[in-house]
Amino acid sequence: MNTPLYKINEGTFPAVVPRDWEEQTVNVLRVPGHGHATASLVVTRETLPLGKDIAGYVQDQIRALAREMPDFKISATIPILYPDQKCEAVCASWRALEGPMDQVLCCVGVGPRRALIFTGTHPAPMPEPLRRQFIQIIAGFRPHPPAVQPEADAAT
Repeated sequence: MNTPLYKINEGTFPAVVPRDWEEQTVNVLRVPGHGHATASLVVTRETLPLGKDIAGYVQDQIRALAREMPDFKISATIPILYPDQKCEAVCASWRALEGPMDQVLCCVGVGPRRALIFTGTHPAPMPEPLRRQFIQIIAGFRPHPPAVQPEADAAT
């Protein structure tokens, strides 16, 4: 009997993953900072609440960030056109324990109720070439085609 494999970037491990489980991994790409705050790009995954579309979800998240992040301010929004949807990258700033931070945030739909959230962060001020690079990376995202789900086994 072949054991199903669940793939991650670094390899695979044997796992029978029930269909109703959701991937909630967080990917963090970070420039080594040797103990100091530095640039990072974080990708998180969320399931949208029933009846909520990406635009509504983004507005809810921005309101939450404004409540929770000290000195949160939006400085710009940049349209990003994907093959199947239009999104906006939000350029924002806030104050962390390490000091002022600049971010580029973008939420992309990847299924009926799934979203990927890209967050590029750098201590303020973020160099403009880095901001452009974050936006270029986010705009270059292309989702895999949806996986074909096998038919339910008649014996179960």
